[in-house]
Amino acid sequence: MKKILHMTPPDINNGVYRYIFNHMPYIDQSEYRFDFLTRNAQDLKATKEYQQYNFTIRSFRNTERDSKTGLREEMMDILGSGYDAIHLHTSFWRGFLIEEVAMELQIPHVIVHSHSSGIDFVDQEERNRLLRIHEDYKSAFDLSRATDVCACSILAAEWLFGPQIPQEKIKILPNAIEVEKYHYQPKIRKEVRENLGIDNRIVIGNVGRYCHQKNHRFMVRVFAKALRKNPNLFLILIGQGELEAEIRALVKQLDIDDSVLCLGWQTNVEDYLQAMDIFCLPSFFEGFPISVIEAQAAGLSCIVADTVTKEAGITDFVRFMPLEEEIWCQALAECKTEGHRERVDELIGSKGYDIKVAAGRLKELYC
Repeated sequence: MKKILHMTPPDINNGVYRYIFNHMPYIDQSEYRFDFLTRNAQDLKATKEYQQYNFTIRSFRNTERDSKTGLREEMMDILGSGYDAIHLHTSFWRGFLIEEVAMELQIPHVIVHSHSSGIDFVDQEERNRLLRIHEDYKSAFDLSRATDVCACSILAAEWLFGPQIPQEKIKILPNAIEVEKYHYQPKIRKEVRENLGIDNRIVIGNVGRYCHQKNHRFMVRVFAKALRKNPNLFLILIGQGELEAEIRALVKQLDIDDSVLCLGWQTNVEDYLQAMDIFCLPSFFEGFPISVIEAQAAGLSCIVADTVTKEAGITDFVRFMPLEEEIWCQALAECKTEGHRERVDELIGSKGYDIKVAAGRLKELYC
């Protein structure tokens, strides 16, 4: 059995955990045992995946910013217990002491995996401060601190790895999905829409954390304008996060409560995709938006900000548009209910976004 330690962020409902959890059913846990290294063991233990797999969670208290000595001692203890790989899921650089300890202990695979292409902080001054730190570490990071470097997209690779990392050394690991789960099912569409009381509305949907990166303010403002042009529109927002209360307040302020549903995080996102007529993602940045792949697998037309990597447009369902309110407003106002949805399983698989193919590539990384 190979023991793999995944270092993950504190926030549970994000793309990193979806990436790992999506792969787990397709990786024999008797051959590859996944442990988790996190500062949020409590929320991780509350997931259905923990109930199913009962994986080991290794907690740590210190950070490189607060106490390098404390973090080194914790990592020497945790990593010294015998791992074949440590897989560090990273959004931006704030240090690489853990990588250095892992290399010092000669762990066979020290994998740095880029999952983003920006810094998700609301305050611009703080973002700029963190960006300066990120750029300093980025310029200093080299292959003496990792055995493998990966990214979810070319854009995410360029964000985390400087020119000192040869491009041929970077492995692109697609954020893949279980394609069949998202197949369009008219019966589920009808049930969800009836339960929500939106059976006759044109439904615009968005899935993502309520945070700076996902740009919900723009989404809500644009929808409010489009609603005045087309009163049959309805908006569903699925997610949770630090800006949720602010977005709910904006919906109320714009007096569009009757046409907007702010849902919390849903474990059956695929059912809500059936109920939608169009999927929107106005993010300021993304590493690679798995939500757009899910929407395409469900046969949905997608409007996506042109700030997002074009690699997400694996079908012709996707339109990339600049973040200009009038352009989005007109596009939403012209939305219609689509009666037929095409299946694109083969195309998604051929691009590497079928989870069965992606799981094989992940296992190869650990060998």
